[in-house]
Amino acid sequence: MAELRAIASPEPDPSRITPLADVGSDETLEGTWPHALSHEPMLRVSDVLAQVQAEFPALSTSKLRFLDNNGLVTPFRTNSGYRQYSPADVERLRFVLRQQRDQYQPLGVIAGHLEALDSGRMRMAVAPRAVGDEEDQYLGSGDFAASAGVDTDLIERLDDAGLLSQSVPGRYDRCWLPLATAAQAYLSGGGDLRTLKSLVTSARREADRADAVAQPDKMRGRAGAAEDAANEFAEASIAVFSASVRGHVSR
Repeated sequence: MAELRAIASPEPDPSRITPLADVGSDETLEGTWPHALSHEPMLRVSDVLAQVQAEFPALSTSKLRFLDNNGLVTPFRTNSGYRQYSPADVERLRFVLRQQRDQYQPLGVIAGHLEALDSGRMRMAVAPRAVGDEEDQYLGSGDFAASAGVDTDLIERLDDAGLLSQSVPGRYDRCWLPLATAAQAYLSGGGDLRTLKSLVTSARREADRADAVAQPDKMRGRAGAAEDAANEFAEASIAVFSASVRGHVSR
């Protein structure tokens, strides 16, 4: 039998939760919501970002760590300290992010909703699907462009300029979809390919610095700590760049 993963059911609205009293049930459930979906840890942080960032582009590794530290979405930790998420964790993450974005709910209220969902006092429907139905990690240029919401010509231009690279022959990794979308917005807003290339080159240098920051922990065999150190440096670098651009524009 195929293993099941979770996707949000289009009906009802996933931002809403329904008290069980409204449907005449007094069921008390064990474990964490969503109960019927796989809780096997099989997804890395990068996998989670690839799945969820299309709906929540601002989602970052620091946001995942923040939600973990606050007990809202708590992934499994390997012996090396790596975070691994289950399909149920991903659906739980989507719920939290929708509550923040669509309902403007504070963390305390969201935590209360999750507790009610965990216990069965409230419920929200989700639909399972087989792993075989999961979207391919690697896409041809046409499918990649369609998923990013850009023209195929742009993908070819970014590839020719060395800003995108094929992870396997003729196919691009989904993790680069946000870059393609952002590049389209940058160029449409008046930017040029030469300046875009400079920005991407600078980003790659910062990624190299993040790796260097993580090296001491890697040398000590502390893989989880190394991952956290690299991600924290990367997020700090992004924050500096963002604050600098916004500050100069608003002068």
